[in-house]
Amino acid sequence: MRNYTTLKIFTFSLILIFFSSAEISNLMSAVHTSGYNKDKTFFEPDREWRESQLASMNLREKIAQMIISYSDGYLPSESSAEFQRMSSLITDEKIGGFIFFKGNSLQEAELINKLQRLTETPLLMSADFERGTKMRLDDGSLFPSNMALGATNNPDLAYEMGLQIAKECRAIGIHQNYAPVLDINNNPDNPIINVRSYGEDPEIVSRLGVSFIKGLQDGGVIATAKHFPGHGDTDIDSHSDLPVLNFTRSRLDNLELIPFQKAIDAGVMSVMIAHLSLPTVDDEDFLPASLSAKLIDGILIKEMGFKGLVVTDALNMAGIVKHFTTEEVALKCVNAGVDLILMPQGETKTINAIENAVINGSISEERINESVRKILDAKSKLKLMKINILIFLVQSVVNSDNAKKISQQIADESITLVKNTGDILPFKNASEKTCLVVSLNNGNETANSNYFAEKFESNNNFKESYFYDLSGDIGNSSEILTDAANADVIIIPIYAKVKIMTGTVGLPSSQLSLINSLTSAGKK
Repeated sequence: MRNYTTLKIFTFSLILIFFSSAEISNLMSAVHTSGYNKDKTFFEPDREWRESQLASMNLREKIAQMIISYSDGYLPSESSAEFQRMSSLITDEKIGGFIFFKGNSLQEAELINKLQRLTETPLLMSADFERGTKMRLDDGSLFPSNMALGATNNPDLAYEMGLQIAKECRAIGIHQNYAPVLDINNNPDNPIINVRSYGEDPEIVSRLGVSFIKGLQDGGVIATAKHFPGHGDTDIDSHSDLPVLNFTRSRLDNLELIPFQKAIDAGVMSVMIAHLSLPTVDDEDFLPASLSAKLIDGILIKEMGFKGLVVTDALNMAGIVKHFTTEEVALKCVNAGVDLILMPQGETKTINAIENAVINGSISEERINESVRKILDAKSKLKLMKINILIFLVQSVVNSDNAKKISQQIADESITLVKNTGDILPFKNASEKTCLVVSLNNGNETANSNYFAEKFESNNNFKESYFYDLSGDIGNSSEILTDAANADVIIIPIYAKVKIMTGTVGLPSSQLSLINSLTSAGKK
């Protein structure tokens, strides 16, 4: 066995993104037929149409406009229970719209067309496309996470990414994107924001967030700044429970609220409210911001001057359902100043509770009208009353060559050398050395370590290279450690991602143990 007097260890994180090929054809035609006006971001609202629609609705129908239900996005048969559920919510309850979570572009576009044909008042369709349509669609485009954009510090790329996502949204019939994330990543242990944030500097978050917003809205899609008043400094995932943040108002003003104020000043059309409790701002025990009149009506609307659509974070999250009934949530939403009630646990229960409150006088009908006017204005600006998606154009827009080009440019510009102790990079005299690559994957389904291995070998001429591709718990690391003892250079690519309901963004303990063992091996 050869004896090495020095061993250099090089550890870094890498996100690899892959796409299926698609040709661009009739792109502008696809965008224009979706209701986008190239000469201005949105059409002027048709106030006559708005008032006519409002006058035609009874109280219950107006309340229903505030309800956003959910759909997987795949095209179910019309006889299926899922399609019957959605069609009943449209024709019987007359709800305002849907959020889509899965699917592929063609099926989702066909489903949206079918649902829109069932309604007299157009439906507002939304999705979480923070980093591209691939976040939800099988065949969508995918861009690097916001943290990579933060590393580029290039607002032009943020704008182009937002504009491309908008084009794909409008092609398939999505009108509101629940993005960008404007949370400041000031807690590295945050289990749900982390790489979804542009970074820890409020100015960088503001600059890139506003550029992304402009790109989305120049493409005719409602941008949604989230998660107000800031979900960055938490160690609890609000999908699992309600985080309680003991921040002072001064702290919020000087940190968390900065990107949201910049977004409001830039004309963002929607803000999503987080399920976070801030007892120093609102003294009601375990009251999340999403249900707080002091935070929404008081700070966001009155003090910060936001006049757009206020939407809750999803109301099926444990931070809500652990502490409140469906009826309580419904009334608190309206009283707080919410316009769009996202995924309530029982759409009919929610409408009933609000209707009864208006009838008994505890909520005024004018309060309902206030939200519905904003919702109808948004639908009018989008020209939803005249849209019919042209299915044959969808695939020419979704995951186009332009999307891939933007994604690659972001990835290229995001590469950052944080530390290079000992001038390890670039590798010197590689042809005389042995290299060990131990690839660790923490649940990042898009990662492809084979791609990294191929690129690594084509760009580095080591005498010998050994590759391990590992995921999940590592049972037996003895073989790896044996190879490490014979290596001049060890490289550990880490593919990690934020995943809900896990409580951590860290690597499994067995992977951390292996890294520590490799480090120890290097000291021998």
